[in-house]
Amino acid sequence: MKKALFLFLAISSFNIAKAGDGKFKEKMKDFLNPMKDDTDSTTVVEEKKPFPIDIAGSVDVYTQTNFLGKVTNNVYHRAFYPKANAFNLGMFNLMMSKKIGKVGFMADIGFGPRAEAANNTIYANSIIAIKQLYVTYAPAEFVDITFGNFSTFFGYELIEPQNNFNYSTSLAFQNGPFYHTGIKANFKKDKFNFLVGFFNDTDTKDDEDRNKYVGAQLGYTGDNGGVYVNFVGGNEPSTYMVGEDEISAFKNYKHSYDLTGSIKLGEEKKGKLGVNAALHSYRYKALKDDEASKATYYTTYLYGQYDITERGSIGGRVGYFNDADGVAAYVIGGAKSYLDFTLTAQAKIGNLRFIPELRFDLASEPVFFKRDGSVNSKLQTVLGMAAVYSF
Repeated sequence: MKKALFLFLAISSFNIAKAGDGKFKEKMKDFLNPMKDDTDSTTVVEEKKPFPIDIAGSVDVYTQTNFLGKVTNNVYHRAFYPKANAFNLGMFNLMMSKKIGKVGFMADIGFGPRAEAANNTIYANSIIAIKQLYVTYAPAEFVDITFGNFSTFFGYELIEPQNNFNYSTSLAFQNGPFYHTGIKANFKKDKFNFLVGFFNDTDTKDDEDRNKYVGAQLGYTGDNGGVYVNFVGGNEPSTYMVGEDEISAFKNYKHSYDLTGSIKLGEEKKGKLGVNAALHSYRYKALKDDEASKATYYTTYLYGQYDITERGSIGGRVGYFNDADGVAAYVIGGAKSYLDFTLTAQAKIGNLRFIPELRFDLASEPVFFKRDGSVNSKLQTVLGMAAVYSF
């Protein structure tokens, strides 16, 4: 009787398991493996957390020749890319930023000759340069406040090579402000903005003088481009000698005015046209009762570029620079005016851009080298190749 009952229960269990489409087997597996994961996976995959800081930057290198053979390895009237007939380094740029809610920060450092040339202060040497270092606060949707050291809002071109189409920089850029240290507030309404700021002396990260600069911008940013009117002005510290005594000048004002604009062209927006015009005005008085001396220099540049394919572009830049009063900082040689034309192409491979470039600089006076080594030429011709990787 007991054997018959056991046989009946065994047959019944087999039929139930078969009718349940394997449910019985699955239950037995769960019983034998009580720690088994519900996903039936034998490996544990850890979720990768995002890096807590946003990282961006670039690396650039270049080579160029000035067609002067072994006469000189210098390219004149350049704040950036002043070396020729050799392979040269540009800059390694690393930008670290983060924004959480209404507050944020930017820490922007550069390594290399380009970074050092743009930050020629105690905060720059052949190893590292602080390009930007600031915090931000947005108390409302229509306003952003920035406090610290930041790139200028003035002009068309930027210090970072990945943000310019042309690799070489214009006389307008290298004779305008590079950066400011202070505080600025940018107010936005629809497509318009108004910026106002209060800074140290232009292009300084520290300031031992009580005199300060003010800046302002009125801008419009549309879907196809924008236009901006800029102002930066203040009283620069300066001294003059009375015998063996060094005396501070009474007034040394510099006011700079700038118009910058760009527009995309064509139905597919493959073309772009840009313009930049700037006037820099000085007013100097050594003593309060002296008659003020005045000096100016001004620039006008036109930019154009066209995307032939997704990987290839071509563009040009033509500009005029007038320094008849001889007060511009990054122009040497004594010419009263300069006309330069730059033809640039870009070939893109992922994040890497190869940039061949041909540039002509024509001066009103003979301030450039000739092949015989004499400074007796009005024309300087430079052919270069750069590589820029951005991330």
